[in-house]
Amino acid sequence: MTLKQHALLALSLFSSAGLYAIPIESRGLSQTNPSSAQSSIQNPNSSMENSSPISGNPSWDLLQKAQNLENQIRELRGKIEEQDHQIDQLTKELNSRYADLDQRLTLLQSSDQPDEQDNQPDATPNPAPTANTNNTATNTIVPAPAPVPANQQELEKAAYTVALDAYKQGGAKKAIAPMQNFIKSYPDSVYTGNAYFWLAEFNLAIEPPNYKEAKKNYEVVASKFPNSAKASRALYQLYSIANDVEKNQATAKVYKNKLLSAYPKSEEAKYFK
Repeated sequence: MTLKQHALLALSLFSSAGLYAIPIESRGLSQTNPSSAQSSIQNPNSSMENSSPISGNPSWDLLQKAQNLENQIRELRGKIEEQDHQIDQLTKELNSRYADLDQRLTLLQSSDQPDEQDNQPDATPNPAPTANTNNTATNTIVPAPAPVPANQQELEKAAYTVALDAYKQGGAKKAIAPMQNFIKSYPDSVYTGNAYFWLAEFNLAIEPPNYKEAKKNYEVVASKFPNSAKASRALYQLYSIANDVEKNQATAKVYKNKLLSAYPKSEEAKYFK
C-alpha cells in the first residue's frame, strides 16, 4: 500500500471516531434534558423551592397548630391535676386539724364535768336526830348513788380518742369502724353525741359518699342529742342533703325551719340570713 493510501485511511478513521464520540459526550450522567439542565444551572434555587412545598401547605400549618394546642392542653391538665392534689391535701389537713381541735374541746368539757358533780351538794339530806335521845335504835341511812368510776371515764376517753386518731392517720374510710365500735361499746358516754356526728361526717367524706348512713347518723344527733354542740351542724347537713342531693325542697325546708327555731344564734343559722 502506498503512502497516500495510508494517509487516506487514517483520515477516515479520525473523522468516524469524532462522529461516534459526539452522542456519548452530549448525554449527561443524570439522563436529563440539556435544556432542563441548563435552566437548573441558571436558576439553582428553583429545584429547592419545588422540593420543599411544606412551608406553604395549609394542611401542614393546621397540623402544627393542632399539635401546639394539644401540647398546651396537656400542660394545663397537668397543672389542674397538681392543683387538685394540693387542694385535696389541704382539705384533709384542715379536716384533721378540725377533728383534733374538736377532740381537745370535747375532752376538756368532759374533764370538767366530774368536778361539777363533786361540787354539787349531796341530794340526800342527813337524817334528823330523833326526839328520844335515850333510844338506842340506829337510824337508817339511804346510801348515795355510786359515781361513775374514774377508770371508766378514762376508758371512754381513750376509746373516743382512738376513733378520731384513726381518721387523722388513715382517713375517713378507716375511721368508720372504730367510731362504730365506740358507739356500740359506750352508748351512754358523754362523747356519744359527737361520735354520731363524726360517723356521719366520715360517711360523707368517703368515695362515693354514703348519704344514707350520713343522714341516719345526723338524725340521731339532732333528735337524741339536741343539747350537743354538734346539733345545729347536724341539722344544717340534713338540710344540705335534702336540698342538694335528694332535691327534696319540702324536707329541706323542714330542717331549715327547725334549725332557725331551735338554734337561732348558731353559726349555721347565719347561713340563711
